[in-house]
Amino acid sequence: MPSTVDLLDSSLYAYGYPYEVWRTMREAGPVHHRVARTGSRFWAVVGHEAGRQVLTDWKVFTSTRGTTLRADDNSAPYPGAGKMPVLTDPPRHTDLRRAVARLFTPKAVRQLGALAREVAGSLLAELRERGGGDFVTEVAARFPLLVQAEMLGIPPEDVPMVLHATGRSVEDADDAAAGHHEVMTYYLKALGARRGQAGPDLIGTLLAARAGGLPLSDEEIVLTCDNIVVAASQTAGHAASGSLLALLEHPAAWEALRAGRVGADTAVEELLRWTAPATHLMRTAVCDTDLAGTTIRAGDAVAVWIAAANRDGAVFARPDALLLDRRPNPHLTLGAGMHFCLGAALVRVLLRTLLEELTRADASLALAGPPGWQSTWVVNGLRSLPVTVVPAEKRAPRRTVVIHHGLDGAARPGTPSVPLP
Repeated sequence: MPSTVDLLDSSLYAYGYPYEVWRTMREAGPVHHRVARTGSRFWAVVGHEAGRQVLTDWKVFTSTRGTTLRADDNSAPYPGAGKMPVLTDPPRHTDLRRAVARLFTPKAVRQLGALAREVAGSLLAELRERGGGDFVTEVAARFPLLVQAEMLGIPPEDVPMVLHATGRSVEDADDAAAGHHEVMTYYLKALGARRGQAGPDLIGTLLAARAGGLPLSDEEIVLTCDNIVVAASQTAGHAASGSLLALLEHPAAWEALRAGRVGADTAVEELLRWTAPATHLMRTAVCDTDLAGTTIRAGDAVAVWIAAANRDGAVFARPDALLLDRRPNPHLTLGAGMHFCLGAALVRVLLRTLLEELTRADASLALAGPPGWQSTWVVNGLRSLPVTVVPAEKRAPRRTVVIHHGLDGAARPGTPSVPLP
């Protein structure tokens, strides 16, 4: 039964999100108290309205005590708390966002958008020349970081190492800590080499903010770099690979997009709702409060399960259907309130550009085998997505394996035919 399902059991996510578990929980109420087998205690929010309240009301639900559930004690001090954007509340959060805001202005995003088209075209051309491959490792994972590398102060030869480190940082426990440590060590060395030299990239922008009067320690600069580079490299990459899988599993939607019957911007919003890379976002109550009729005590950990909120039938008509023309689409994939994703506009541009390059290509992609998931309760990401390239003149129906979840979270395999457009 869903009431006994451990939401921190990584195996629950071995085939994607356990939507039926969340749906049954939501039918009983939007907020549930959970105790994981490892001892972690928290409130699970699976309803959209309650989730938005938690994410927007920073005066009641703070980010300074961590934003990701831990397997044991969610009340323990969180490394980096109060020293990086994701782990601060106003006014410090406002200062740190303002310090790097110029990297994400409309002009900056437009410039990166032009580069994104070149990078996406090049990566897809390489995939086409090979006749296929793993779309995750060869395209989706590399794409965002290659586009943003110069802005993030990462020379081309360092991109593979940084990509590996940021990938580890969204895994569970020890891997996550090790990944963050690699990223921070990298930026600490870069900071030492750049001492006092402002510039147009991430470290240079933070140094300029410090020179302009914002109190920023070296530790805060390094932690902020870690925060931004992990988000920049992971969110769009997971959304991109998840979007391709969604389109391959929904050929009518793919055809509507290719034929221009659906606008790219609305399609991007629906694909962001559908993929929801961040499995959950945690906050901590700073005072006793009421949340959807449930009393939350000061110090309690409250986790908003983003994908569950994104399929709340009280907000989204036909929530389990992929509707690329869905409007309105108030998904919570990029957060809400003060902590709304700083790079949201760039994420949208990256995803739209990749979709446009995919739809205008003279070949189609087809699944060459079942997708592999990361199997973690931190990030819903594909670990692998094997595809073959089908030239336009040779397009033919393909078969794939689609996995569905039952109420207990177990996998339900099926083998529907997936015709290519």
